[in-house]
Amino acid sequence: MKPTTLAAIGAALLAAGPARALEVTRSRDVPAPAAAVWALVGDFCAIQFWHPQVERCILSADDDDDGIRAQIRGLVVKGGLGTIVEVETARDEAGMSYSYGFIQGPLPVRAYNATLAIRPNGSGSTVIWSATFDAEGMNDAAAVADIAGVFEAGLAGIARETAR
Repeated sequence: MKPTTLAAIGAALLAAGPARALEVTRSRDVPAPAAAVWALVGDFCAIQFWHPQVERCILSADDDDDGIRAQIRGLVVKGGLGTIVEVETARDEAGMSYSYGFIQGPLPVRAYNATLAIRPNGSGSTVIWSATFDAEGMNDAAAVADIAGVFEAGLAGIARETAR
């Protein structure tokens, strides 16, 4: 390659800037009050009761070097697909939200951080699930579609359970 071609490629890469994480956000309005929805989803391991892809959740805790206790959940995925391990990174009881990060498991992601939040919406509520991540093991579009499908199935499960 000519030096001018290499310079042009280098300039184009610099102009593009660093790669940005992928993002997925899904939300769903449910006719149940926010406090009732939070009572269903607020416990870090309650996902086993409303997400149709989760067979069971195993909760454990770990103390870091500063003595801060972190909740860790192991989500056994239905169909023998394996176990997803996640750590809770933030919790806001009054604001009805929690955040978590992906540690390991059968998801096509790395650097995955997500938040599940409940917001009042008239006499009902809105459930918002969002994440940022990098694709791993598949292209960006396929990883986004995979995570979006996980979120949509979970939000449908929340709507189903709050309608009971």
